[in-house]
Amino acid sequence: MSEEKATTEPTIIFSQNEVLSPVVPPKSRPYRKYVIAAVIGVVVAAIVLTAILVGMYLFTEGQKDILKFSYTRDGNVKEEVISDPNTNIVQYHVTDPAYEMWVVNDFNRDIQVMKIKAESGTNCYVAPLNRTIATDPSKVSAPSNIKATLKTQNATYTVKYSVSNSPIPDTSFLSKAAKDTCQGISAYWVYPSCEIPKYPSESPSRKKRGGSCCINVWGVSYCWPC
Repeated sequence: MSEEKATTEPTIIFSQNEVLSPVVPPKSRPYRKYVIAAVIGVVVAAIVLTAILVGMYLFTEGQKDILKFSYTRDGNVKEEVISDPNTNIVQYHVTDPAYEMWVVNDFNRDIQVMKIKAESGTNCYVAPLNRTIATDPSKVSAPSNIKATLKTQNATYTVKYSVSNSPIPDTSFLSKAAKDTCQGISAYWVYPSCEIPKYPSESPSRKKRGGSCCINVWGVSYCWPC
């Protein structure tokens, strides 16, 4: 009797889950985008806040260097001085019974701007800055002895100006302080016609001489046609 060979075939069994259930990707979490957005917002806010604080610190530090003081001379003439070494500009404001005058000495541009308010009107004048008679911001200091300061600040120089006939068409070259001073007013070039040294006792705070009006500003007597 022949012996039958029994053959065994491999059996593959598929579970019901493997056959019927597809592979499902993990569910996305919608709240993640809100978390990312919140983190980005916090970082941006921190950067902005840091920039503001640094700006405030730098502004405060810069303000410490600015020197401001005022005093009264000749009984009724008030003079205010603002010296800013950060912008390299010195400003003067003189209030006189007859005139009111603003002077901006810009040592960066070597430009002097003068605004004069009188009964005849208000005008702005632009002139080359004379460093020989102008006080540098680094040398301006609040007077500890007012009487001594008033004695030495009587006009030691007299500068007479001739005024150009036409206003300056473009004043964009002026500093912000000068532009603010002459805002809304036409500015004219003026040129010194003479510069005569004076002894303190010879020059009062204000005087009318030869068709010119003069006013003393920090040791310099400025004269213009009036």
